[in-house]
This record gives sequence, C-alpha cells and structure tokens, in this order.
Amino acid sequence: MTHRYIYTDKVGAGPEHPKKRWGLFSTELTEAEARARYELDAARREDWFGIVRLDADQDRPVSYLQMCPRANGVSLQKLTPQGSIEADYVWGAYYDPSNLEPYTGDEHRVFLGGVTWYAYPDDDRFYRRGQAAGQVSMDFRTDGYAKEEQVTNRGFGQPADVETREFQDVDVSANWFDIPAFGEWDAFFHPDTHA
Repeated sequence: MTHRYIYTDKVGAGPEHPKKRWGLFSTELTEAEARARYELDAARREDWFGIVRLDADQDRPVSYLQMCPRANGVSLQKLTPQGSIEADYVWGAYYDPSNLEPYTGDEHRVFLGGVTWYAYPDDDRFYRRGQAAGQVSMDFRTDGYAKEEQVTNRGFGQPADVETREFQDVDVSANWFDIPAFGEWDAFFHPDTHA
C-alpha cells in the first residue's frame, strides 16, 4: 500500500472547518521545513510539528503524529471516519531539563508509556475526547509496572465510574522504539505491530 506524509505546523483533531484540512491542520510545511524542526535540539519540545499519513486508498487520514524534535516526545492519534480520536499513544520525553541545557546525549530509543482508547455515544458525527462515553487507558513504566484504568462517564454532573488495576513485572520490551531517521515513521504509525 502506498502512502504519503503531509507535514504540518501543528495538528490536532477537530470538526470539519473551511480553514482546516480534514479538521486537522491549517498550515502545511515543506519536507525541508519539517526536517529542520526534527533536527532541532531535543530540548526544544515546543517546536513540535505534525505528520499526517494519507494512504492511497483513503479520502481522509486515519491517523497523525505530533512529533517533537529528535522524537523527544511523540503522540499518535488514530481517528474514526468522522475524525474523532479513537486511540492515543504517547511516547514520553527522554530529555526535559529544567534549565534548557542543549541536548548532548545520544539516545537511541523512546518508550511508549501510555495508550488510551475512547468510546463515543454513536459513530455518525465528530466528538471531542471530553465527550467520550468512556475510555480505557494503560500506563507503562520501564521497570515493568503497568496500570489499567477504565472510565465510564455517567453524564453531566454525575461522577464517572472508575475501575483501576495494577500490574507488576510486565514485559515492556516491545514498548521501546528506535528513534527514527526523518521520514521513517512507520513504526510510530503502527505501534501494535511493532516488534
């Protein structure tokens, strides 16, 4: 299957809007502009950019990445056909100094620390994440600790039902992802098949 990447200044799921392509972004970047952002110092996390993947057989994207320089923080949002976020995968920052020292390390991997799946009241329109009927989230730590949280929203003004389970000694070896060279985004777009 062939695909292409569209690079953007910022990206985020929203309803259809005449000034936002697919409700996702307004400003497209050239590949050179996106590459320059990716190659910035890893401490410059505020200079993140968007990567929208469009497969040849699709009329709209089904996912996008929010990418920080040198993959120092990455988020994948998978979308429903209406553009709502159905899953959110988060690779945490590996370099986040309090004094903004330039990055001088040589990190080679990033850790997938969280995944959240959302359920919506019905499938025929766009919903923001805060309008979800519920969600299931998994949080992982590098030491093998994991926590699952199931949240069922009961409606406006009502407390949500929350169930939490914790696990020890989980094999998190598949949660480590190599920091990609610019343009080699496939592993981040398909984290469930990452080995």
